[in-house]
Amino acid sequence: MNKKSVPYLIGLPNLGVGLLWAMNITLIPMLVATFNVSNTKAGLLITMGSFTGVFVQYIAGVLSDRSKFKMGRRKPFILMGTLLTTISMCFLPFAPSYWSLFVIAFIFYFSLNFYQGPYYSLIPETVKENQLGLANGFSKVVSVLGGAFIFVIGPRLWDNTSSFNQNHSLPFFVSAFLGILTVVITLLFIKEKPVSTEYKRTKIAFDFYKYPSAMKLFAAIFFIYLGYGSITPYFVKYCINQLNLSAETASFSLLLLTLTGAIFAYPLGVLSDKIKRKTVMLVGAIIFVFAMFAGIFISGISGLYIVMSVIGIGFIAIQVTSYAILAEVVPRDRLGEFMGIFNFFVSISQFIAGLLMGVLLDSVGYKIFFPLAGFWILIAVCILIASEIEKQPAKDSM
Repeated sequence: MNKKSVPYLIGLPNLGVGLLWAMNITLIPMLVATFNVSNTKAGLLITMGSFTGVFVQYIAGVLSDRSKFKMGRRKPFILMGTLLTTISMCFLPFAPSYWSLFVIAFIFYFSLNFYQGPYYSLIPETVKENQLGLANGFSKVVSVLGGAFIFVIGPRLWDNTSSFNQNHSLPFFVSAFLGILTVVITLLFIKEKPVSTEYKRTKIAFDFYKYPSAMKLFAAIFFIYLGYGSITPYFVKYCINQLNLSAETASFSLLLLTLTGAIFAYPLGVLSDKIKRKTVMLVGAIIFVFAMFAGIFISGISGLYIVMSVIGIGFIAIQVTSYAILAEVVPRDRLGEFMGIFNFFVSISQFIAGLLMGVLLDSVGYKIFFPLAGFWILIAVCILIASEIEKQPAKDSM
């Protein structure tokens, strides 16, 4: 296999990841709505994605770090999680009741998070360090393409009236096929570094606090996603109630954010291979902050579109660098474990942000929307400016 193709092949499964999480915003809420349940029950089911992300990716990371299979440490967990995700997704539209749907959805979210952790650990383990930004950038591009597919094609497949599409099953079958196809292609053509016969399993030790560079990165990521998670659940309502804009306009501005990220993901990933990755991440966070505070002054459609596009640039700069930085500052033989901890901070911050912003919007009003979100990200900027990110010494323990 041409080594130049590795950064692209390893990024393919992220198309499925982006596609499946986009379903959480579109198709799954539409499916829940067919049971005519309350907003509380609908929200309870949909937030299972974030809830399972708090602990499942850590568990999968710890297990894969300490596994010793002939096909590799990560591949068995990726394959097992993908199969369970695909099967549960195909069963979703056939759930006879809300609670059966809830159980199937929990399995879906659990298995999706289960293979994400080992997959994100596999990227830095198979790609050369000077191509890690390229690989992360490309993976974000295909993730956006997967999400865009669901946003555009998903509702059309949902409305298809053919006999094959009973219970609105067609978009779920198509998504399942695309999700597993990209994973299978990667697992077939990417060769995972074999586990050495001298490899010794490390004991589980909750000593991540002993790695100061990782802790600083976790702190910055926590506040970045606290800001991001403060906005996304209530953005459409903000546009309708505060800016007097339509839901369609709000949705299009979110699409602009996504497309802008797709355009800049690849070049920012390549740039991060040439200069310090922390610099790219810091600049992205600063852009994010300025865009958030500019959002306070939005008064029309044009301003909204500009602000959301700028947010897309800042946020994608953070996304394409953060995982690569993590791979540099933690022990290679515990990468899956630290990936799980990283995603714990990503998930818990958004969970907290969604609850906190909801309370504040009810008690204070929408004037707090952009200022508070910008303040959280400003804290992340301060952490990054004050932090020295030091690489772990190279050590082959596999």
